[in-house]
Amino acid sequence: MKTLFIELCNFQDYPLGGHLSFALHLTQAMEGNIDLVGITTDPAEKVGKWTTKTIHRFNYRIYNVAYIKKHSFKKPIIPTRITDFCSLKKQINKLKLNTYDLIIVQTPEVLFTLPVKVLYKVCLIMPGVENPLSISRYKIARHFQQIYDNFFFKYAAKTRYILAAADKCSIQKFIERSKEKLKPNNIYQFPTRYDADIFHTKDRSSLRKQYNIPDTEISIVITGRLNWFKGWKFIIDAFLLFNKEKTNAHLYFIGDGEDRENIEAYIQEKTCQNQITLLGRQSLNFIADYLNLADLYVMGSYKEGWSTSLVEAVASAVPCVVTNFSSAKDMIENGFNGFVVEERDEQLFATKMKEALLLEKANIMKKAKWCEQYSVQNMRQQIEKITNNMY
Repeated sequence: MKTLFIELCNFQDYPLGGHLSFALHLTQAMEGNIDLVGITTDPAEKVGKWTTKTIHRFNYRIYNVAYIKKHSFKKPIIPTRITDFCSLKKQINKLKLNTYDLIIVQTPEVLFTLPVKVLYKVCLIMPGVENPLSISRYKIARHFQQIYDNFFFKYAAKTRYILAAADKCSIQKFIERSKEKLKPNNIYQFPTRYDADIFHTKDRSSLRKQYNIPDTEISIVITGRLNWFKGWKFIIDAFLLFNKEKTNAHLYFIGDGEDRENIEAYIQEKTCQNQITLLGRQSLNFIADYLNLADLYVMGSYKEGWSTSLVEAVASAVPCVVTNFSSAKDMIENGFNGFVVEERDEQLFATKMKEALLLEKANIMKKAKWCEQYSVQNMRQQIEKITNNMY
């Protein structure tokens, strides 16, 4: 089956986020057997022409629709979704979409550029099923959620498959939000993948020595983008309550994002610079090491799809305490490998953090083993099982 994947990233390191993670996992899984459309951040690479690029040791046929200069997490004047849409729209007719059997997309700005006549070939990947405008950095955009839904469901209803990274309850609400435009038999639950070659159990003691972490320290880790909807303030407040009793605890943020300066300012305001460290953006191997040396993993998100960060933590056999977002209860069993806290109550969250430290290691290891079904190593087989029935 001749397949095309359109994602406006450079398939290496830009822009950061869940969409890039999926792109990296898909290219790793497909081993060169898929054409790519993206952007380049290298001025030496060709734009507007098909070329070849090596990704994960495999050669890919790739078409860059634009050159993008890397920028920080500062909010651009014109939303990236709009500039991405315009860049792709200018080039869309040059891609010869009619020659492909399957077209994989995962963002609305890509979906909306596609001619209606090819939508029946589309496999739409959804990292989450919430309206993206509900968590937009541009507050004014949140007023246009209904208009967005009208456009989105009109296009999505014409696609062949929708693979949704969300729990079943969220998927059902997604269908209801479409006002029956979407059909349940076209939607498949498709959890986010992780790289099992990187995220697995490792020796905790040797890692603590490697990173100079004292054995007496209670190390708590949170990973992912530094953004308001990840609930960083909630996590800091809960940690400080936890830290009153567990004075040897230390919280590590791994990741970067537009709220980094706000987090640093809040840490100074609370005078807890000695208890909280922002490690910034790090490699996947570094993240895997910190998950393995940690005593606890925490997340305070308001919304998630099927959280990549959480599945990586579960696969690394670290107890987790998280808020109740989509997929949390699929991965976390209360009292088994962690806790899902229903209410945004900092004191309750801190209490569950203490309880999580006492959980049986054997049960946490069992849940890590369970995660293997969601490894990127199984990804191609699972996509082909769905899409091979296309015709």
